[in-house]
Amino acid sequence: MVDQIEGSAGLWRNAVYGGGDLGFNLYWTTVSLYILYYYTDVLGIPASAAGLIFLVSMLWDAVTDPIMGVIAQKTQTRWGSYRPYIAAGAVPLCLSMMLLFYDPGLEGAALIAYALAVQVLFRTAYTVANIPYSALASSMTHSSRIRNVLSAWRISLATIGSAFVGYSTLKLVPVLGQGDVSRGFFLTATLYGILSLPFLLMVGCMLGKTREAPSANTSVSVREALDVLRKNRPFLIVLAATMCATLGGVISSKTLVYYFKYSLGNEAAVGMAFAANSLTILIATPLWALVTARTSKRFVWRAGASCSITGSVLLFLNPFETIWVVVALVTIVAVGASAGYLSFWSALPDTVEYGEVRSGKRVESPTFGVMSFAQKAAYGLAVALAGFLLDVIGYRPNEVQAQATIEGLRTIMTIVPAIFISAAFLIIGHYRLDAETHARLVAILRRRRCQEQLLSR
Repeated sequence: MVDQIEGSAGLWRNAVYGGGDLGFNLYWTTVSLYILYYYTDVLGIPASAAGLIFLVSMLWDAVTDPIMGVIAQKTQTRWGSYRPYIAAGAVPLCLSMMLLFYDPGLEGAALIAYALAVQVLFRTAYTVANIPYSALASSMTHSSRIRNVLSAWRISLATIGSAFVGYSTLKLVPVLGQGDVSRGFFLTATLYGILSLPFLLMVGCMLGKTREAPSANTSVSVREALDVLRKNRPFLIVLAATMCATLGGVISSKTLVYYFKYSLGNEAAVGMAFAANSLTILIATPLWALVTARTSKRFVWRAGASCSITGSVLLFLNPFETIWVVVALVTIVAVGASAGYLSFWSALPDTVEYGEVRSGKRVESPTFGVMSFAQKAAYGLAVALAGFLLDVIGYRPNEVQAQATIEGLRTIMTIVPAIFISAAFLIIGHYRLDAETHARLVAILRRRRCQEQLLSR
């Protein structure tokens, strides 16, 4: 295990590890920002049905995510427990992404069934590769400080992928499709999948010098893992706050493209908002990491939530219907979001040690599996809610929208997310696992392992 990640070798490890999330974000951002729009405005699936596709596929994740977490932790190879899945899952994930944006030429119920089947396939492929990747950080080090550094690298490089996807997608679609929008989306998704491969393969194949810690209690079952997590208070707090923040963020991002298309009259310009969002996160994350080192993860998370709420309210009250003003207000929200991302990815691994001290069982990979499911469940609920609300306000794809519908879009994009983020602000206030407490937990675990080694001799 690597408890000190320093020097040029540490810089390389940080960059390769963070680059993995750049690769994953080529998938996640594409689906997060554009798949609902692709379903409604390209394939012609009703908004409510499109939302239900997401919800049902997320229920599938309820099964696959925790199970994948247990499978990964039980796996013991010369390359570690997690990296083999990242390497082996890279190509299937790419292929499933291509199918996700492939127009089969179907209509009605057959089209909805195809979209659901492919969505489930994509989610499964993503789970196989991403759950082990997320668990890798807790295996690389037990240091809360180094995990903060790894999280900063991960988020910073991930935002590069997000910025590229957010800015380029609606510009690449007409160029690659040459007038055929569905073909343009398929070729754009294919390009993103191919670009992700070197990043994921580097994590799976080139982090050989980063030794994973042998997982304790590798025989833990799904039921035992869930029982440990159920009694882990810091984990439950992070879980609840993350679900609320995810609900708010996804609803906002899903409706932004509609707002640009029907209110501002320039759907391609939404790329500037998405790119500004990602670049703001790229710049703000290292700054928030410095603040975290001097305060706490709880403080930074709440400060970021306050910033996002403020930006959302200003966007709702904004009297200037211009692209640049909207982009500027979106960046305010992004400054706050970056604090939430950093705090989440830095705090979650710390809850593993808390659970191990309380239960005597280490469930690092199941921790990330359950959290991934919670995020995806919140994501699915957010998309379903967004689709439902679009129907409620009278949205009709590719038509001039009524003024009441435009005002409804503004409310869905700003006030609804602000409510969910406010809930996250209140919940995370109960998180008490600071750096000093975590250090004491690590010391307790080290003493236990030393005693076990002495008794086994």
